[in-house]
Amino acid sequence: MSKKDYNQFPKFQNFLASFGASRLLLQRAHDQGFLIEGMILYSSLIDGLLRIAIILKAQLENKSSEIDEMLISQQEGGGYFTEKQIMKLALEKGIITDQTHKKISNLYDERNKTVHRFFLSNIEYSNLPPHLVNYEFTYHEIWKIVYNLESEQIKTGVGMTKTGDKIVEEDKKKIMEEMKKKIDSKGASNNA
Repeated sequence: MSKKDYNQFPKFQNFLASFGASRLLLQRAHDQGFLIEGMILYSSLIDGLLRIAIILKAQLENKSSEIDEMLISQQEGGGYFTEKQIMKLALEKGIITDQTHKKISNLYDERNKTVHRFFLSNIEYSNLPPHLVNYEFTYHEIWKIVYNLESEQIKTGVGMTKTGDKIVEEDKKKIMEEMKKKIDSKGASNNA
């Protein structure tokens, strides 16, 4: 996808900026020991990676560059896919194995138990680090799937992933600005 195409799709631009912002926030959570925030961010990142994998796979199958906006945005009162639906869809499309699906589902359940039943269960904050380690390994596993799908798009010339010009310093600044806007749009310009 060229820079021109990227800028014509603000929902997709927001979606992509969210990856960088989430990784920045995850690093902050790690540095400061915010375990629950880390679990939530990992869950979001894995969901985002599965969504992009579904898009890439559909583009390869349909020989197009189309993006199903329901996969990258959720409008008030509009249709959307839940995280569970995304996991199931990724499994059905052969993007992830049954074993990976079970692993992601278990991590999702632990995240939900931590967020929604902290008061109602015997969860201890000190028991969360192993889940975060599992999230990190799973994140890399799903990232590799996305990388392979992008590589296939480049190789076949099908889909939105293209080779392009080398990223220059100005591009890096724009990318960082978009990520910072996702974290704090009012402070992004001042912190760039």
